[in-house]
Amino acid sequence: MKPAKNRPAGFHIPCFSFFNLFFSDSVRTKSATGSSLRSGVAAVTREDIRWARCDIKSTSLLANLLLATEAREAGAAEAILLRDGHLTEGASSSVFVIRDGTVHLPPYAPALLPGTTRDFVVELLAAAGREVREQAIPRAMLFAAEEIWIASATREVLPVTRLDGRAVGTGVPGPGWQAVDRLFQEHKRAGAR
Repeated sequence: MKPAKNRPAGFHIPCFSFFNLFFSDSVRTKSATGSSLRSGVAAVTREDIRWARCDIKSTSLLANLLLATEAREAGAAEAILLRDGHLTEGASSSVFVIRDGTVHLPPYAPALLPGTTRDFVVELLAAAGREVREQAIPRAMLFAAEEIWIASATREVLPVTRLDGRAVGTGVPGPGWQAVDRLFQEHKRAGAR
């Protein structure tokens, strides 16, 4: 190593060869499979071990990847995260909780990454006259849900029909999810024209 110009002898700046490193986990970009649409998907709850500023999109998603891996190993499609006994989001999705026919979402805060698919689904629901409430969702409310949906750009909106091995609602995709999926698919078809 040679000393940098205009630096005293003995003060060395290491010479690094910089390169780009790209890490990727395979992500299915197709719409959900027929079986997951007919019968829904399973999810598991996990303690949200991520850092406090999840609203900042960064390349540091190791905790999300570990939580998603735990879900897959448990036979589930998603890890639904809880922090201090309240729902935050999924490891790679936004989470919608339906109680008494109303759609509930945790409010945006530093513990959540804003989701474009979440925002789009909220717009679809509002245009259809569905009530949507942003509020803190305690664990008990999550487990008493009539329906739970997860939403992401790569999965669109999927019904969660099993949570921690227990049926959500009736254990099959509910009428709320069927309605929002129909709206979502109609919007896609209209945009393709």
